[in-house]
Amino acid sequence: MTEIIFYHCRENRWSVNALAAALEKAGIAGLKMRFPATAEEFLREAAAAGPGAAAAVSFFTSQKAAAGELARRLRGRGPLLLAGGPHASARPQETLEMGFDCVVTGEGEEVLPEILRALAGGERPAGIFRAARIKNLAPFPSFCARLGLPGPIEITRGCPFACAYCQTSFLSGVKPRHRPVASVLAHMRELFAAGIKDVRFITPDAFAYGSPDGRALNLPALRELLTQAGAEADKAGGKIFFGSFPSEVRPEHIVPEALELTRRHASNRRLVIGAQTGSPRLLKAIGRGHTAGDILRACDLCRKHRFTPYLDFIFGLPGETREDEKHTEALIEELSARGAMIHTHAFMPLPGTPLADNPGPGITRTAEAFLKKMEARGKAFGKWRVQRRPDRGS
Repeated sequence: MTEIIFYHCRENRWSVNALAAALEKAGIAGLKMRFPATAEEFLREAAAAGPGAAAAVSFFTSQKAAAGELARRLRGRGPLLLAGGPHASARPQETLEMGFDCVVTGEGEEVLPEILRALAGGERPAGIFRAARIKNLAPFPSFCARLGLPGPIEITRGCPFACAYCQTSFLSGVKPRHRPVASVLAHMRELFAAGIKDVRFITPDAFAYGSPDGRALNLPALRELLTQAGAEADKAGGKIFFGSFPSEVRPEHIVPEALELTRRHASNRRLVIGAQTGSPRLLKAIGRGHTAGDILRACDLCRKHRFTPYLDFIFGLPGETREDEKHTEALIEELSARGAMIHTHAFMPLPGTPLADNPGPGITRTAEAFLKKMEARGKAFGKWRVQRRPDRGS
């Protein structure tokens, strides 16, 4: 019997759910899967497993130290140590040096079953396994509710914009791949059968569903998805939430037709919109592909259609000057006056992106004072305090 123990922590559970679903579908004879949710549980179960078992960790860059500690404590204890996720994909050699035996880069749904089959056959796989990008999402479930692992439905993978701070395009490619509507509906039925009535979606840009290039909207495809998903939810007494967490929408893709469809078929009355900065210079420098005017227009359209826009902004971007900060602060003030909520972040350099080696200036004291003022007014929230560099700017 082959066994895999996944570290099923809150931050990475959706990735693990998709991998577990892929393994179940692969039909590996005698495979047993376990999902401890805390580091201590994971360490205890992995340490007790034999050499025919694998212990798997998917992690972000912000979790690198914790993942390294898990590998250090399990090294030589028996199980094959597997790593994947955004950081391992961008820095596979570094991940091996942290103590892992195998590193899967990219999309692991096809590669992970191969590794476990080899392990079941008595082999001890080692090194870097570079996964090819999956062309068709339909055969690969987003979760496995039967195993008690529900979650959001991934409807699109890949993003054409390749923003300089973001890992999505560099890990998943610039060509969007969309899950067919029939597959989305099958996922919904699985959730409803498990007693889960609220359905959410994972996508880098909800309103770009069905678009061949992710840039020009495909409103007929969006209409088909929302109409059929809404009908499926109504039939089961459920709800769909579209364009809200864990998804977002690009500001230039906020158009009346998409808003009307969302208003009619979805239950959310918030939309998450990626704005990132109010500086025209920085918008161009990081490759956002939209203007500050697009952000204002998106806000106004949302309010007109009775949605509250939640706009993401990043402070401390590389090259950010006080003049850039002033542009962002002025835009945030205007958006707030028009009924928007502001979600704030501190820039974090991520491996595999063009800004990986540029820590940026940090959040300056003037920006910090502004963020605290907006929070005190109930107009902003976010994790910029825990994300910011300890050696912040002045």
